[in-house]
Amino acid sequence: MNAPRIPLLLTTSVALLASCGGTTNPGSVSLTLEPTAFTLVVGETVQLTGTLRDGAGNPVSGASVAWTTSDATRAQVTSSGLVTGMAAGSATITASSGGDAATAAITGRGYPCLNQAGPTMMVSGPQTSALDNTSLAADTKLDASTAQFQTAADVAIRVGGNPRVCYHGGQVLGQSPPSTPWSTMHDRYGMVVRDAGFFQLEGVEFFDYGDGVSMDAQGDAQWSIRHVHVTYSRDDCVENDFLNSGTIDSSFFDGCYDGMSSEEYTSVPDGSSNLVVIRNSLWRLQAMDQAYSGPLPNHNAFWKWSAIGPKLALYDNVFRADHGSEEGNGADMFMAPRPGKLADCESNVMVWLGSGPFPETLPTTFHGKPCFTLMTGAAGLTYWNNAVAQWQANHPNALADIGSPIVSLFSPGVTGGTTLAGTVDLTATAVDDRDVVGVQFQLNGLNIGSELTAESSPTKYLLSWDSHGMVNGPYTLTAVARDAAGNTTTSAGVAVTISN
Repeated sequence: MNAPRIPLLLTTSVALLASCGGTTNPGSVSLTLEPTAFTLVVGETVQLTGTLRDGAGNPVSGASVAWTTSDATRAQVTSSGLVTGMAAGSATITASSGGDAATAAITGRGYPCLNQAGPTMMVSGPQTSALDNTSLAADTKLDASTAQFQTAADVAIRVGGNPRVCYHGGQVLGQSPPSTPWSTMHDRYGMVVRDAGFFQLEGVEFFDYGDGVSMDAQGDAQWSIRHVHVTYSRDDCVENDFLNSGTIDSSFFDGCYDGMSSEEYTSVPDGSSNLVVIRNSLWRLQAMDQAYSGPLPNHNAFWKWSAIGPKLALYDNVFRADHGSEEGNGADMFMAPRPGKLADCESNVMVWLGSGPFPETLPTTFHGKPCFTLMTGAAGLTYWNNAVAQWQANHPNALADIGSPIVSLFSPGVTGGTTLAGTVDLTATAVDDRDVVGVQFQLNGLNIGSELTAESSPTKYLLSWDSHGMVNGPYTLTAVARDAAGNTTTSAGVAVTISN
């Protein structure tokens, strides 16, 4: 994927405060700035827009805006309002026009966040208990580069309490089989962030949770997610239900029931003036064996987005869907960005591998720029696979492979009859935080058929098996999943009867 283009309309990790002069007198003018809150990592850019309006609120045509910075070593601004973060720290950008002025307070952040000032807390090695600390001091850096969480707790990591907390590195590995009910998985979180404005999450892998990461408080404004990998998320890969602004950059969401949620579940302020920027990232929807509603397996949409949710700016992302959304727009589920919520868009690809046309209308251009390109069939799959290979090459995993695959019988099991006669199709669902390399079906602990080394569809392993070679009677059917490191898991058994 390409580097983000300039100029970008984005809010990445900076606090912007806009102050506007003027009155409601039709003869007066006032200047406003957009966006109204954001954060910049050093080297990133943000396009500020100054609009001069008359007392009736109408734009003043032909008005010019002058831009200045209080500290060019921290943030520079061009004559068009393009701001570049130069170093960690703060600077004030002032826009002036028509006798009025507005200011933007820019806070630059470094990358990686471990390089920033503040106390460091080490989290290392295997972790079997949850991490729960919502009283962290401001600017705390949690270095979890070698941490590998495998805990039975519903919330593996809960952190927050003060601004500018940084969490860097490591793995959070779930252990719930694919057949686990959706209602159970809905309450399982890889990470919950509470009251930590300007929270930075970097380089973490989440596997097999309901939500990968949840910004779960109004105080979580201006969060950022960078170089994060979420795999097999049974609900939302990213949850932003307090409708805050934030940034997602260079991350891979590989198998989401819902891609991202900005759908309030309690009373929250209108988030329509906020902005979520997503760039250089990969998103794949995954049909799950257990779902909120509907025939199984199914998934919902890339965006679970409220009418009062934030705006979206999308740059250089690749999305993949093999099916449409089960619940659809009536449930605020959108396969394309919700109408009216797109703030900026350039150079995204939608890979559609489902039957028929893509289920919603994708914007092909935005303000004269290419917005979405739709790819299908073999060309689309090749494009996706190449994008995945590139992301993985750029994000090698140096930690030991300690997580075993998860596996369940799908048919018979979640669906399908348990009386087997003649040649039958047996289907297991198997997923691993790295890769499943083989699935072996067994009857009463003895292998039947050859080990399957390739998926029939994402997460599914299908064996067509002639049952005539077995004596009629009751058996226990299982499936054994294996990863490249030799970790194995045997599914829960399903009682079947062979009757030929």
